[in-house]
Amino acid sequence: MYAFIARQPIFDRDMNTVAYELLFRDGMNNRFPDVSAEYATSRMISDQFLCVPAARIAGTHTSFINFPFQMVINHCAEALDKDSVVIEILEDAEPGEALLQAVKAMSARGYRFALDDFTLAPEWDIFLPYISILKFDVRNNTLEQIKDYLSQRENMMGDIKYLAEKVETKEEFNKYRDAGFSLFQGYFFCRPEIIKYRRLSQNQLAIFRLQMEVGRNKPDFRIIESLIKTDLTLSYKIMRYMKHTAFKHAGIYNFSKLTLSEVLMYLGENQLRRFVAVVVLASAGNDKVSELYPLSMMRGKFCELIAGKMNEPSLAENAFLCGLFSLLDTILELPIEELMKQIAVPQSVSEALCQQKGRLADIVTLCRDYEQQHWDKTAQMCAVLGLTDDDVVEAMRTATIWAGENTVN
Repeated sequence: MYAFIARQPIFDRDMNTVAYELLFRDGMNNRFPDVSAEYATSRMISDQFLCVPAARIAGTHTSFINFPFQMVINHCAEALDKDSVVIEILEDAEPGEALLQAVKAMSARGYRFALDDFTLAPEWDIFLPYISILKFDVRNNTLEQIKDYLSQRENMMGDIKYLAEKVETKEEFNKYRDAGFSLFQGYFFCRPEIIKYRRLSQNQLAIFRLQMEVGRNKPDFRIIESLIKTDLTLSYKIMRYMKHTAFKHAGIYNFSKLTLSEVLMYLGENQLRRFVAVVVLASAGNDKVSELYPLSMMRGKFCELIAGKMNEPSLAENAFLCGLFSLLDTILELPIEELMKQIAVPQSVSEALCQQKGRLADIVTLCRDYEQQHWDKTAQMCAVLGLTDDDVVEAMRTATIWAGENTVN
């Protein structure tokens, strides 16, 4: 299963790439598919920013992302890292009070906004103190019209940067650069580049149940935790969400010591609802779960059960994560070391998966040996962990049944 994204560079006055505008695609055809703007943006957030390591999307550059009116109002952009994105408010957005309040609140928290395909309408004047970039479509407005607009509002512009988009010739680039524009985008530089990469599938049943639970007046965090545990994608994405965004709101920086249940408690109801809203919309029309997903969940449950049989209940939750993520590098075709840097997992989990260190690594090794029917190695690891053959057989049987029941799509 694959996902696709088009990225178009944004250049500075010296024609150096300083950012990318990211555009949703559903295949190698370089055009916007027949889907809603809300679906496209949610898939962008869910697939790219909560799944793929950021360096593989835009490197160290800023990402410009289109956000429809309702998603700005709902603060969905807060699922992203404010230091690496610019939120583009689309030209069809209504410049009313609801949008203004959302922009003001997010701007106060450090998020940057751009007005896309800016129409020069005076209704947007009240937004200018909270805008970082104005994007002028040079095909829709002449330089004279733009200059007239800017001269009338010179005292409102502050530190706003001007971006000329749809620049198609060297002459246009020079003209707008000489007029004071500092950012440029268009086919004169290059066309959008399509990037193809593996994406995680999602368990539709788990997502539906999760949506129902977070929608209650008093969500049960134990149920939410159990639902997230039934799906590899949800587990990975919420850990990444915690590391890159939500911990800033909660004031939690030592996230490597947090268990999944602690992550959920620190996120709280509002952040959980925001996370689930993005994932639910993005999950529509997902591909079928591959054979590696139930295997991942089986490993997670097996490792959790084995930790319990070792009379080390404190290891159980981290053992679940360790087993669950043990195939992530194979699924996403990325190094496990790179993936672990992107998410908030306990240090013991990272060390087990990346360095094969510690008791958790031994538990995962036991699981792999048993799967591959390496009976001598299985017996040796049982001795190391103080387990009997019956312990392992029973844990594997229970884990296999559990994974089968929870991978219904």
